[in-house]
Amino acid sequence: MLRTGVAAGIFWMCMATLLSSLAGGMVRELSGEIPTIELVFFRNVVAVVVLAPWTMRRGIVRIPSARLPLYGLRVLFAYGAMVMLFYALAEMPIADVYALQYTIPLFTILLAVFVLKQHADAYSWGACFVGFAGALIIMRPGIIELTLAAICAIASALMSAGSNTTIKLLSRTESPEVITVWTNLLMMPLAFVPMLFVWVSPSWSQVPWVLGVGLASSMGGYSFTRAVAAADARIVQPFQFSRMIFATAIGFFMFAEFPDIWTWFGSAVIFAASYFIVWHERKGTPVPSNREQN
Repeated sequence: MLRTGVAAGIFWMCMATLLSSLAGGMVRELSGEIPTIELVFFRNVVAVVVLAPWTMRRGIVRIPSARLPLYGLRVLFAYGAMVMLFYALAEMPIADVYALQYTIPLFTILLAVFVLKQHADAYSWGACFVGFAGALIIMRPGIIELTLAAICAIASALMSAGSNTTIKLLSRTESPEVITVWTNLLMMPLAFVPMLFVWVSPSWSQVPWVLGVGLASSMGGYSFTRAVAAADARIVQPFQFSRMIFATAIGFFMFAEFPDIWTWFGSAVIFAASYFIVWHERKGTPVPSNREQN
């Protein structure tokens, strides 16, 4: 099994993009049949089950009372990001959604500057403006209809960036494993209550798809973590663009969807700007990269 090194980092990053694309395809397959909020709940349940062996082996670490508000904020961001992402996947071409998700590092640097009071130089600000121009290329407001799903895709990226920012604050005193376990445990009641109002009993034929969403999404996050732990971010980050290839293939074969040239061009612009931020950070500028996952 690959553990560290360039080959390991590339392998795990490609696995992460493949699994997240598969999760998106399954969400799209269930759209109109199983409510988005219900799918988010099942995803959370599966994540808790996946984390159970680690939790039983290490035990539950008590949260210091002073950190509870920050944990609560992290849970709200993570839950909101997931609900909006799943809604966007149900309503938009899969490749378009994941193209807009490349804006997460751009939002992360904005929050780092305004919330964490970190410094960003002219190069980083320029990369942000270029990246958001790429998002406008994909959405093309005023030329094509700006849909609620597209707005949710961008809002999901913003909330994911907020989640990343809270992780940076929590990681000053908490380990990544403890943060992940407690986030999923605290999200359970938050996801459970609204799910009761929209519950639709899955048919036996839908159960594998519902479980698949949770498993693929959870394992995708794990694979991403393995990727950035195995090799330098400058090496593995470019392989995030493989998500566009996987998402396009899944969208084409499952739903006869194929992104237009503007989606490819816009996603390339966003990704290039995001990668520049990662590269710039590695040169010594304290700009955050997108390394945290829900």
